[in-house]
Amino acid sequence: MSRNKKKIMWQYYIILGAGIVLFIFAFLSLRNTLSFLKKAEKATATVTSLREYESEGTVFSPLFTFRTQNNTEYTYELPEGTNPSAWSVGETETVIYDPADPSSVELYTYFRIFAWPLILISIALPLLVIGGGYFIAHQFLK
Repeated sequence: MSRNKKKIMWQYYIILGAGIVLFIFAFLSLRNTLSFLKKAEKATATVTSLREYESEGTVFSPLFTFRTQNNTEYTYELPEGTNPSAWSVGETETVIYDPADPSSVELYTYFRIFAWPLILISIALPLLVIGGGYFIAHQFLK
């Protein structure tokens, strides 16, 4: 193998290694998400107020209030805001929470629940195809 090919080959090892690492993180994230979903309980949350933050203009973040199954009231602030506000006071949304730790709350939407596994796998798969594809193609193109 020529010196030029060896120089290029190490880059594909890095790409493949990064793809494998990200794939493992995606799998672990999916496993944690599914574990959370198994033990989580649903509740209906109501927007009780909108917090205003200054971030390149005014940003509104909704505060949701919900009751657990043992009738304890909790407040959850959405970690991101919008301008104009995407929520109005009085609107309701389904949330899921950990009964052992009701402060661990997520809105019950597909992307909010599976965001990290989806993001990680969408980065890992192309890296695996590029890195692994090089080594597969190398076997046939000798």
